[in-house]
Amino acid sequence: MKRVIQHPTPSTTGRTYWRSLGEYARTPDFEEWLHREFPAGAAEWENDPLSRRSFLRLMGASLALAGLGLSGCRRPEAHLVPFTQSPEWVISGKNISFATAQPRRRGAVPLLATTFNGRPTKMEGNPLHPASLGASDNHAQASVLDLYDPARRRFLTRSGKKAEPAELEAEVARIRGEAGANGGASLAILADETLSPTRERLRTDLLRQFPQATWAVYEPLAPGRDLEAAAAAFGSGTEARPDLSAAKAILSVDCDFLGSDEGDLSDTRGFAAGRRIRKPGDKSNRLYVAEPRFSLTGSMADHRLRLRASAAGALLLELARQIRSLRPNSELATVLAKAPDLPLPAGVDPAWIRECAADLVAQGNRSLVLVGRRQTVAVQALGYAINAALGNIGTTLLVQPRLSAPAASLPSLTEKIRSSSIRTLVILGGDPVYNAPADLGWLDLLGAVPSTIHVSPFFNATSAKTTWFVPGTHYLESWGDALAADGSYLSIQPTIQPLWAGESQLEFLTRLLGQPKPVGPALIRETFAARTKLGADKQEQAWNDFVREGFLAGGAATSSRPLNSGAVAALLPNLSSSNAAEANSLEAVFTHSGAVDDGRYANNGWLQEWPDPMSKLTWDNAILLSAKTASSLGLKNEITKGILVADVVRATIGSRSVEAPVLVSPGHVDFAVSLPVGYGQDLLGPVAKGAGFDAYRLRTTDSEYIAEGLRLERTGHTMQLAVTQEHQAMEGRDLVREAALGEFNEDPGWAKKVGMDGHIPPNQTFYPSPKLTGEHQWAMVVDLSTCTGCNACVTACTAENNIPVVGKDQVMKGREMHWIRVDRYYTGEPDEPEAVSQPVACMQCENAPCETVCPVNATVHNEEGLNVMA
Repeated sequence: MKRVIQHPTPSTTGRTYWRSLGEYARTPDFEEWLHREFPAGAAEWENDPLSRRSFLRLMGASLALAGLGLSGCRRPEAHLVPFTQSPEWVISGKNISFATAQPRRRGAVPLLATTFNGRPTKMEGNPLHPASLGASDNHAQASVLDLYDPARRRFLTRSGKKAEPAELEAEVARIRGEAGANGGASLAILADETLSPTRERLRTDLLRQFPQATWAVYEPLAPGRDLEAAAAAFGSGTEARPDLSAAKAILSVDCDFLGSDEGDLSDTRGFAAGRRIRKPGDKSNRLYVAEPRFSLTGSMADHRLRLRASAAGALLLELARQIRSLRPNSELATVLAKAPDLPLPAGVDPAWIRECAADLVAQGNRSLVLVGRRQTVAVQALGYAINAALGNIGTTLLVQPRLSAPAASLPSLTEKIRSSSIRTLVILGGDPVYNAPADLGWLDLLGAVPSTIHVSPFFNATSAKTTWFVPGTHYLESWGDALAADGSYLSIQPTIQPLWAGESQLEFLTRLLGQPKPVGPALIRETFAARTKLGADKQEQAWNDFVREGFLAGGAATSSRPLNSGAVAALLPNLSSSNAAEANSLEAVFTHSGAVDDGRYANNGWLQEWPDPMSKLTWDNAILLSAKTASSLGLKNEITKGILVADVVRATIGSRSVEAPVLVSPGHVDFAVSLPVGYGQDLLGPVAKGAGFDAYRLRTTDSEYIAEGLRLERTGHTMQLAVTQEHQAMEGRDLVREAALGEFNEDPGWAKKVGMDGHIPPNQTFYPSPKLTGEHQWAMVVDLSTCTGCNACVTACTAENNIPVVGKDQVMKGREMHWIRVDRYYTGEPDEPEAVSQPVACMQCENAPCETVCPVNATVHNEEGLNVMA
């Protein structure tokens, strides 16, 4: 599919590119927007829409990061070890980097924190860690802004009023006395999923003191079904992770492993390594994707199939049968013996599955089948069985010891609270009042517990309902440790004293244990000593190396475990599939947000204004659906003066309803909709307030991911959405240059020969340019074969330069301030398009295209010919 195309001229094959449905249809409003040098309203400020109050609300954290409004920021006095050796004194304006890590569910991200004058300002990947090698992602780049968020609560509260530390000490003493009297039966801990060996050690100590206490873990986007399936397929205490660098043919079923929800940095790097073509004859991996919504992973697919999430089991069953016919396997035959007969959904071409199966079998143990983590346990287990039949266990699918310890579930904890057996509930992080399944009723449940304590860096919906709120620390403010996805041990090193005298989860657990407050990294050093088992003479140097480099070499041991085909077969009768294709009974899929994740970043202005990589929607979420589904329901999107106006619907599942706008999404499967979660949080802070709708209100314990029977009813209202997809259209300029691998093999220099009208137009500049054979040369190349279009570079640029956030109203007028962007182009029909990304960088080269059109002559050249943009 690789060929050079420029807009609006079609290629010799008839392929054209378009960025939005308005451009595809060439609507009059799009033409007007396109041909105006300045979009409507961009040249004037009507009624001062960006007031001083609005500016401070949006830019509060950025102003604090820049040094305004904060006094006394400094590094901790002792214990830190810089990533590189530096003088004992601090040189003003000289940056120092410290190795640290950002805690995440399913594995922390190894990072470097750059500090200026004791203030952390920029996050990058740790270049020494194999999972990062210097790379980071969108959320890691933006996480530094959360440190300076003015919405962080600065004091301890009891029943909504400011309290003194002595009061909390008295309450903890009471809790310990009560728990000691009944073995801890009255005490429960609800924690977020943080893979911290030190927290796990403290948990063990706590349960040793209070053996009847309940420790539960809840993450709304990580239900652990893949862990249950791995335990059935490979034995208890195991989990599986992919090695995409070894895979030559990949099938992804409802698994956005290139997005920020399903995968991690190593997955993206491994996949990109298989796409990197350096010279003729190099081989490329192939990617098959079956999914309901057009995801980042789908945009990189060689072959993509629109598929409802509920039909994943039916597709995998047919795939397994095709693989068994091509490569007989007794274990797979045992698994399929108990499988139900699920028909393929209407519209799914069996030939697509046959060709995919043939390619997977041809690649043998260099193939890989990935299944989305929120699919059912039976679907996950079937995916593992297919991988085993292909010989992938130990090559492209690695089985390792489970990184997270088993814990009680949220529903089981809920039942204990309802039985009145829990007298004290401590919540470590998270926000279950906001994101727990609606049928559990956590909004009212906390009132049934006499004493509730929430330890969190941010005051949220749960904080407002608990008796006590204890301000938590940001990961850059406190000592900690974590495991990466590969099992390697990471240090979390603070780079600044707690801004608001916060208390970490580890420090609060020592309170419950009756231990004195730890000094510096004392708790982490105990864990480190237990893991390394070194003598006293080597311990100090090993610790310094660990903190300086940020990790302990070596990860979890992997093994090639045999498949327990009987256990997998026992799960397959639970497979089910929905074949409903009726507009009045839709399938709802609850998805993560690439911007705010599960909602934890909703008060981060950088991420709210960050365009979603596929839809380019900012400052809101919307119900995503296909054009056919929208048409059947009488729903539409219209572009008015460059602003997308969406119909608002009432979405109902059972007795629960929310009102939300709809966004027609190219490539979405018909008769199903996607509902991104994480928005609609008015209590989290001023940036989050009013942004989007709360999709969690429709989730229940039986439908945490897929819900049948969704009804959409028009309300008669409309809503304006800030979508940047049609902004800054590059009419008349080359968009993207693509060629098939065969074309590249025949002519490696094809890209230099294809441009406007078949040639590259000469550069026109007012400045003398240095000879291209001169001593100083400046160049940058973005390999579109490996660029996923994730937009992490946009956030990195925003963080590097503290670029202002302008808010939804200004984005709708085309005033977003991003210095670089990644355009998303589609090609083909809107129902089943292909997609490509086109990075548009801030060009500082000697031939920058902005030079000849700059009205103020800002494009000054230095002595090396570099555009330094005065």
